[in-house]
Amino acid sequence: MTLTRPVEPIVFGLVSLAGLGAFVLPLWSGPRASTGLLVSFVVAAVALLLALALQTHRLSARLAAVLAALIAVDAALRLAAVVGVAGFSPIFFLILVCGYVFGPGIGFAMGALTLLLSAVFTAGFGPWLPYQMLGCGWVGAGAGLVGSAMGRRLSRPPMLVLAGWGIASGFAFGALLDLWQWPLFVGGQSTSISWAAGLPPAELLRRFGTFYVATSLVYDSFRAGGNAILILLLGQPVVAALLRFRRRFLVEWEGLPANMLGDARAGAADTVRDPERGPEPAGNDRPRSAAGLARSAAGAEAADQTPP
Repeated sequence: MTLTRPVEPIVFGLVSLAGLGAFVLPLWSGPRASTGLLVSFVVAAVALLLALALQTHRLSARLAAVLAALIAVDAALRLAAVVGVAGFSPIFFLILVCGYVFGPGIGFAMGALTLLLSAVFTAGFGPWLPYQMLGCGWVGAGAGLVGSAMGRRLSRPPMLVLAGWGIASGFAFGALLDLWQWPLFVGGQSTSISWAAGLPPAELLRRFGTFYVATSLVYDSFRAGGNAILILLLGQPVVAALLRFRRRFLVEWEGLPANMLGDARAGAADTVRDPERGPEPAGNDRPRSAAGLARSAAGAEAADQTPP
């Protein structure tokens, strides 16, 4: 059975809702979720999204190999600079451009698996890991939505929009991680910015906003600015290279069956299909002028009337 593309947005939406619940529920119940369970949930979500991408022909085996290599390179970048300058880290650049080129589902997988592999390299396993995986996954997914809206163009305006998302996601990633760790590290204290169980939503929002501005806003501004600078400097050539990989590895050849009269030439009427652009004739079957088509039709009719 072949699945249609609208299945992936539904699955991604359900995964995102569950992930958002993992961030929000501790605000009322305190940090109780199992790290291993959450990591398993994110890995299972990534596997499902990649399987859907393969089923809907937006990911091939060769393109999956390229994606694995990019994840390894990005994880190695985090090994070289675990934190970077303040909140800046170069790992977000590849997540953003891969999401822009390959779409939301693959962008989510790129972000989540990069953080998982980098945790293996840096021994960074801890209660923060599944939240980092979800946060980086959403960074890549948002870049995928930008790419879909901009038609994956290489001109300057789409790169500016992607840089804008790099700025927004830099702050959003930091705020989400703070949202998780706020009840864990600042809970139970009698201060105006600490978390406490049973507070009304408006008071929780006010306290968290004060906490974020006081502790993380400047730190996250380095991440947001670094994302934008790298996209503006390196975005166009890297996106162009990834688009070449995408066009090359997602092209499918489909042979047309021979007609009922046994004309062997009909088997040569192959078409090249790009999943994004649809069928495109190749070889001698490229579109011709009206006059050429008329001559061909007349010749075929004359050939049919020739005595055996």
